[in-house]
Amino acid sequence: MLKKLFASVIATSCLVAASAQHHINVPSSGDIGKAVAEAVALPGRDTVFVHVASGTYFLDGPITFTASIAHPLVIEGDAGDVPVISGGYPVGGWEVTPEGWWRTHVPEVVKYGRVFQQLYVNGERAVLARTPDKGLFDVIGQVDQTPVETEGKGEGYGYYVQRYSTDPENLKSLKDINGGGWTESNTKENDLRILLFQSWDNTYKSVDYVNPDSGFVYLHGKKLHGMYSNHNRFRLENYKGALTAPGEWFLGSDGELTYIPRPGEDPATAEVFAPGLKNLVVIKGASGITLRNLSFQHTAYVLPVKGTTPYQAASHLDGTVLIEDAADVVLENCEIKHTGNYAISFNRSKDCSVTRSFLYDLGGGGVKIDYSQGVSVLNSIIRKGGQVFPSGVGLLIRESSRVKALHNDICDLRYSGVSVGWVWGYGKSLSFGNEIGWNHIHHLGWGELDDMGGVYTLGIQPGTTVHDNVIHDVYSHDYGGWGLYTDEGSTGIVMENNLVYACKCGGFHQHYGKDNIIRNNILAWSVWQNLQWTRVEEHRSFTFANNIVLTDGFPLLGPQDAWRKGKADFDRNCFWDITDSQPMFNDMSFAEFRTLRDPKAVLADPLFKDPLHGDFTFKSLKVARKIGFKPFDYSTAGVQGDEAWKGKAKMAPEEIEEFRQVVRAAGNHPKYYDE
Repeated sequence: MLKKLFASVIATSCLVAASAQHHINVPSSGDIGKAVAEAVALPGRDTVFVHVASGTYFLDGPITFTASIAHPLVIEGDAGDVPVISGGYPVGGWEVTPEGWWRTHVPEVVKYGRVFQQLYVNGERAVLARTPDKGLFDVIGQVDQTPVETEGKGEGYGYYVQRYSTDPENLKSLKDINGGGWTESNTKENDLRILLFQSWDNTYKSVDYVNPDSGFVYLHGKKLHGMYSNHNRFRLENYKGALTAPGEWFLGSDGELTYIPRPGEDPATAEVFAPGLKNLVVIKGASGITLRNLSFQHTAYVLPVKGTTPYQAASHLDGTVLIEDAADVVLENCEIKHTGNYAISFNRSKDCSVTRSFLYDLGGGGVKIDYSQGVSVLNSIIRKGGQVFPSGVGLLIRESSRVKALHNDICDLRYSGVSVGWVWGYGKSLSFGNEIGWNHIHHLGWGELDDMGGVYTLGIQPGTTVHDNVIHDVYSHDYGGWGLYTDEGSTGIVMENNLVYACKCGGFHQHYGKDNIIRNNILAWSVWQNLQWTRVEEHRSFTFANNIVLTDGFPLLGPQDAWRKGKADFDRNCFWDITDSQPMFNDMSFAEFRTLRDPKAVLADPLFKDPLHGDFTFKSLKVARKIGFKPFDYSTAGVQGDEAWKGKAKMAPEEIEEFRQVVRAAGNHPKYYDE
């Protein structure tokens, strides 16, 4: 049964009288908002339980906590049939057009100016009409002009007109919009948008004007970084001429909604939801709140009128569940899916946790943690992120300490899996003591963005450890698909007992940093190089000890001068190329590398059972013992629990094959991708 849910906890009217045990039951026809308000108002310090009946509830506004609560509060559903709390509203009344498309009218678009930019159909995200349907177009030129005097203010100030150029063939679908040429009125009518892919960032903007014959696209706003121009790609969205493929939809300014059904979909039985809310739960200044056995779905992101400039890791987005200035907030066995933003965001909060939760089909990333302490993300699944902003990260930890990310499965994202730290260089950092362990992080990048890592770190963060993770299938568009990536100023980080393989640009890369320890890892099957070290500095950059590095004909070391000139400690590492018994180490032979870097290094088959098919267990420990390598059980990485829970973490075979096709289509790839 569908229930209308009014979600302010300021209300004081009683819904169901609490028993002596402080339990409040929300029946199938009940109102969660009133129940929560009643629970908050109860006197005493004993825990109060709000039991939510199974079903689907539609919110008019987020469930909001804005002050401290005298007692712990648990809001929970049935673990076997979790209630759905939705930020959307049903869309129906479909008629079928002669071409088999579905069409309906949404009167609120004209009557109330309601806008939605996501649509969810039968439990899946529909695709806002776009071109190309697959892949991206190349930018072949960029010109910035500014009519505002900015002298003395520095680069980036002022109002810019930007002109991007592309192959005119890419814009041919714009010529026949509304039966005529592309005009300013058509631009407004269709609200044509562009999503730019700029190395590690995305920019979303409405298009001011296009000239399809010349291949010119005009935007305005803050100046974009010129360094991106060689890597820029884009797609166009939100115009009716792009409505061509099953699963795509378009909403006109007159309220007409058109959808091309996927095979097997029936308008009479389809469940279609348009999102109306950005946040479903807002906790500010409260503590002692547990959300358990609840599913939060159908949230919105609406592009600002001026669009967005680049934000690394889609850091401008907040969460469907937003937690701020709070403590002791727990999400346990919850679902958050079909969002326009991050699933969960913590800001200036402490001692909170996310446990055994399923975060899926996310507009940004999974969990965002800002200026917080003691937050834990445990035994959770973060899948299919970056659906609105591809630069979203599975787990983003910014200026936070004592964060634990343990036994999670993080996969199917367009950018990094876990990002830790938020200071570029050696300045003051609030990041320390974070632990990233026993996670399975895989199938990242999809050849769309650059400069990413399975685990990506920034700045000084003593006591941070990255251990016992399995990281694989990280594939960037151009440069920067790494497994372990210590970027600008990363300092004092220990990375050990990680299995890393099939990462385009290297199992490990240090851009620059100080006194990091990289030990007892297995690093295999990269393409550009297996190890990369970019910057020469006066201090010791890192220690690299007791690692096994395995390749199949691709370079063991990147081409940078740091391998000869940089300061680092190497001790007893094993290297092996299955195609060449005497591989080169950058511009050095193995003998030269031993003399210059690692006198106790060995060049030998590490004797794994079947590494080309992902089996890195040992046939023999003969070589491992020689370098002091300590075997670790990498099968313990990822989520724990029953087979049903583990199964939710697995990508479908067709999804994995699609990823592998992206890699194969790009050209050179390890033999790991041949089958």
